Amino acid sequence: MENNIIDPKTLKVQSELPRIEFENQNQLEKTVDAMVERFTGLVVTKDTYKPSKEVRAEINKVIKIIDRQRIDKVNEVKKPIDDFNDRTKTLTAKLSTVSDNLGKQLNDYNDKRRAGKHEIQFAKFKQIIDEYGLQLDQVPYNPKWDNLSLAFPTFVKEAKEVCEKVLQTQKQLKEIRQAVIARGDELGIGVQPFLEQVGKRDLAAILREMSKYKQELIDVQRKKDELQKEFEKNNKILPNGKVIDTKTGEVVDEKVTVRLIIKDLTQYQIAQLKSYLRDNGLHGTFKVINNEVTNV
Repeated sequence: MENNIIDPKTLKVQSELPRIEFENQNQLEKTVDAMVERFTGLVVTKDTYKPSKEVRAEINKVIKIIDRQRIDKVNEVKKPIDDFNDRTKTLTAKLSTVSDNLGKQLNDYNDKRRAGKHEIQFAKFKQIIDEYGLQLDQVPYNPKWDNLSLAFPTFVKEAKEVCEKVLQTQKQLKEIRQAVIARGDELGIGVQPFLEQVGKRDLAAILREMSKYKQELIDVQRKKDELQKEFEKNNKILPNGKVIDTKTGEVVDEKVTVRLIIKDLTQYQIAQLKSYLRDNGLHGTFKVINNEVTNV
């Protein structure tokens, strides 16, 4: 690479690329070879980044000119000129190799710049979310903030806007959870399944589901009461636990004591289990292992 490609003081390309002419194929090939030799080995650094982009843009422009004029000449002659086609494509391929090398260097350099920018901005991002009392897993980092064209003040502004939006969402979810708990107390039902829907469904839909669930419980209990009355009407329980059909005198059932062990229940599940047993008329001793014994 000639030392005068880029002026070390101005960091600009010192001379224009040679004019492309198709009148003399041999001269064209010499011109392209000179360009390839001149720009091969150009290294992209902080100081040469901008002029390297300019050089690559000019090379690509030359490639397009050569290829367009090649096509025009082929169409003009209107007959196979394979030798001309092949020789001209060879020229553009040489230039493309130089352009691709510069393109890769420019991309690699930009990747390093983005990585450095991300490191600086992510440190600032953590500081911002800490000021808002939030955690990293609560606030998404937008990859577009690492774009080299995005100004730092714009990043800071947008990061703060995201944090404010997260706080607003948290406030809304808290209010919804409180409304669900209040409605659960009013209806006398467990709320955990409905709290799990917060953030996935709107409040109105959750409250409707809670009312529907309560009505289903009422309907189920009414049906159980009817069945119990029917059972007591048609059957008699003897002191020994046997159940006798009052019409036929036949033993149709027998009461037994069952010991059931269920592992790894949450406090909510324990409360639900107790409620289920009571609702179904199942009374007895409820023992939590390594804890107190309570009656159901």
